[in-house]
Amino acid sequence: MTIHIKRVITAFIAIPFLFGIIYFAPAWVFTILILFVGIVSLNEFYALIRLKGAEKIVFFNYFLTALLFFSIICKGPFYTAIFPFFVIFPLAFFIFSYPKSHPKIVDIGKLIMGPFYICLPLAFLAIIAMPPRGQMWVFFILAVIFAGDTGSFYFGKLFGKHKLTQISPGKTWEGTVGGLITNLACAGFFGYFFFPSLSVITIMVLGIAIGTSGQVGDLAESMLKRMSNIKDSGKILPGHGGILDRIDSLLFAIPVLYIYLSYQQM
Repeated sequence: MTIHIKRVITAFIAIPFLFGIIYFAPAWVFTILILFVGIVSLNEFYALIRLKGAEKIVFFNYFLTALLFFSIICKGPFYTAIFPFFVIFPLAFFIFSYPKSHPKIVDIGKLIMGPFYICLPLAFLAIIAMPPRGQMWVFFILAVIFAGDTGSFYFGKLFGKHKLTQISPGKTWEGTVGGLITNLACAGFFGYFFFPSLSVITIMVLGIAIGTSGQVGDLAESMLKRMSNIKDSGKILPGHGGILDRIDSLLFAIPVLYIYLSYQQM
């Protein structure tokens, strides 16, 4: 079975499941799903950067991640206060274990980077999903990002000639432009049918901003994998690799939508 067929089969299973959770289940169920995605992705990230001797801090970061999303479920205002502890605890740990552990600044930075790279955007997504119209915005960003990923792949395969960057040799300018076209087409579809009150300019700007940030997110994870000499972050999704491989674009795009929705509510 080819990788392409595996990707299609995985998508046909995952998409209806995800649709059902978002549309039919209570918001807290979707938040639990995001928590699962966050912990698995964080685990893949720490495996990617190959940290050693920091298992206690990594475990505590998993605990803080769970606490973060449960605080969002409870709709308490203190979820933002959890993020400083992703910095405080690693520093405190190394203070009391020094000089036995001899930590390197770069290793401390990697420990702290994981939650802010993965958990913070996913927390924003959980907040975006809250009623009354949160589910439609979640569908919007997922559809725009996944449409862009698909468009980039096929436009690159069919028309790709000019390499985009050495970080990911398979990426081309043609694929990038094709991805942005599908981003815009998908955003326009949602704008016409589900957000008729939004202007065409607003939808176009959102589509381009989300699409561009998503492509940067994809390249960012490609850079991390290239630096670690690893092809995929995991094997949990046949044909796609790890969960981090699947949400890398989404992680950079979520804050863009969150900023827009926060501005809209001001």
